[in-house]
Amino acid sequence: MDALNGLVDRIVTVLYQESANVLPDVCERYGLDEGNIQEAFRSKTMYIERRLKNKDQLFLLDLSNRIIEDYGASAEELSNYVFKLSTTGLFEISEITRKNILNELYCYNIEGKQETIINFLKRIWNLTDLASPDWRYDDAEGYIWQHMINNHDFGERHLFEEYLGVLTATDQTFKCLVEQVVHPSVRDGKEQTDLVNKINKHLSNDGYELGNHEYMSGYPVFKVQEIKSGVKGPVKNLIFAAIGSKPNIVLSDSLNNDIKIVGNDNCLIYEKPISTKGLYWSDLVKWWGETNPSLKGDRNIKNNLYDRLLQSLDSPPEIIFFNCYITLLKGKYHENIPALIPQVYLHYDPYTKKQRGGQPYLSRQRMDFLLILPNKQRVVIEIDGKQHYSVGEKPSPKIYADMVSADREIKLQGYEVYRFGGYELMGEDTSLRMLESFFDGLFSKHGIDYMDSV
Repeated sequence: MDALNGLVDRIVTVLYQESANVLPDVCERYGLDEGNIQEAFRSKTMYIERRLKNKDQLFLLDLSNRIIEDYGASAEELSNYVFKLSTTGLFEISEITRKNILNELYCYNIEGKQETIINFLKRIWNLTDLASPDWRYDDAEGYIWQHMINNHDFGERHLFEEYLGVLTATDQTFKCLVEQVVHPSVRDGKEQTDLVNKINKHLSNDGYELGNHEYMSGYPVFKVQEIKSGVKGPVKNLIFAAIGSKPNIVLSDSLNNDIKIVGNDNCLIYEKPISTKGLYWSDLVKWWGETNPSLKGDRNIKNNLYDRLLQSLDSPPEIIFFNCYITLLKGKYHENIPALIPQVYLHYDPYTKKQRGGQPYLSRQRMDFLLILPNKQRVVIEIDGKQHYSVGEKPSPKIYADMVSADREIKLQGYEVYRFGGYELMGEDTSLRMLESFFDGLFSKHGIDYMDSV
């Protein structure tokens, strides 16, 4: 849409050169709606804009090329803009990609589990608002029923490409079509999975993918989203909120990366699949209620989960940080934000530092806090006490170097790392204001609208 607006602005700039006396004739010559001189005298800009409103992409491009040819050097800015569009395209999802995806769809029964093609199309278009090219039918619904169901005298290619104009429709409309064709109300199981994979093969060329956004009655719901450079691969084992000594973990099935805790069972394991929308507080609360069926009532489940997570924190700054987040979550953010997961095992060494002769194999095993955000973005938050840079009261360059080296490693894997000094978290009132500003910025950066429901 921004590209279209930019095109309109530059067309207006060129035609504005004409006097109000001749502007109506000029616009009519280019196939724009008729008008009168009085309207043009009131505002030449508004006169032109009104006649360009709701024109489709192909019309505007064709009009631009005609204007460039007629006005020459006077249309240089428009010419440069059209040249730029010729390489990037007016669409986020190109016409080539759309054509390839439609060719995949034609190999399937597009309406899937919907009773008719009409039922499927209504999930995307308001058919009663679309005009019928045949006077015998009041709207698109009657026209399509006659030719696709009653007579069946034209096919899906004509329907989508010629009549509905999917190849030149807005990106929003095309994305909606792609999402609906793999919606669990339309298809599920292997057919859904196969079609998602085929569509993603083409969408990826334009930097998009169908991602598993949420679940509906246990079935995955896919949304078109930008491919971002987050952490590769899904979350398989989320081990967190450990209390006391390290848990004893074994691989129960190394081929599937299945783990089992066989001793010091003092941590939590979230084993449910995490969709591309991330792990929200509501997800964690739902899981906690399922894990602890004796807890009755949403409030009791939330309070019990909060108490359990708090037990895993042993430093006052970490406790202040966590409490401030919960305060913001319940207040400003209306619980519509990702869960702040404490004491998460990123790496795991089955041996203790003592067993390794005082030389740990891994410089960092647990993260203070983790946020799993949409599109595979993961944010690590560390609360630094003096143990992060000193031995006792003496500064240690080696400890500091080990810490920043570990940071570099996980950043290269796609994680974001933010550090807070313990001194910043000395009181909840001042910390709350500082953390509100931080999380507002973080959520804005990652496109998380906490006013929306999840």
